[in-house]
Amino acid sequence: MTFQPPPGETPPPPPPPPGQWGPPPGGGQPAGSGGFDPKTVNTLDWGILGAGVLAFLFSFIDFYDGASIDCGGRGSASYNGGSASAWHDVFGGGFFSWFAMVFAVAGGVLVALELFSPQVKLPVANRLGALALFAAAAVFEIIGIFVTPGDSGFGCDVSLDHGFGFWASLIVILAGLVLSLMRLQQTGGKLPGALGNLPNIGGPQR
Repeated sequence: MTFQPPPGETPPPPPPPPGQWGPPPGGGQPAGSGGFDPKTVNTLDWGILGAGVLAFLFSFIDFYDGASIDCGGRGSASYNGGSASAWHDVFGGGFFSWFAMVFAVAGGVLVALELFSPQVKLPVANRLGALALFAAAAVFEIIGIFVTPGDSGFGCDVSLDHGFGFWASLIVILAGLVLSLMRLQQTGGKLPGALGNLPNIGGPQR
């Protein structure tokens, strides 16, 4: 008995002959084309990216608050009102903290390129470059503990005190430095010179 479609309806097209093109099984996209999967990113990489983002955010939050004013023989005073960001007085005493923020953000960007745009090739390996940038950020931020923005106008020196944003940025930069070292060691990266003898704190390479 042969099936006949009801009057007025068009019969479905026949399947393609064997060996010719047809839609993939299930009607979906081929396997492996489902896009980016966050679960494939290593936890340490997320930590490094987070360190760069947090350092940038904290740079705007009470980085400096209060001030000490020293006018030499004319006296001195303290002022506790107001606050300033890390981008204050870039070409004065704020130089070191300003560049610490730039280096930390750039370190996070290099890891992001490694994860999301591996086809972009730089003169230095991304993970090694990120480690160097976080190391420079840590050094500059530590120097920033002792060198703060100041103004010698009118014969007085004005030195700002460190606020919550400064100390929070220092913590996340140091965390980014440690995580970058761990991830570099995990992925088989090598440190130059005598630094290559540092103990492996990243665990098994993968």
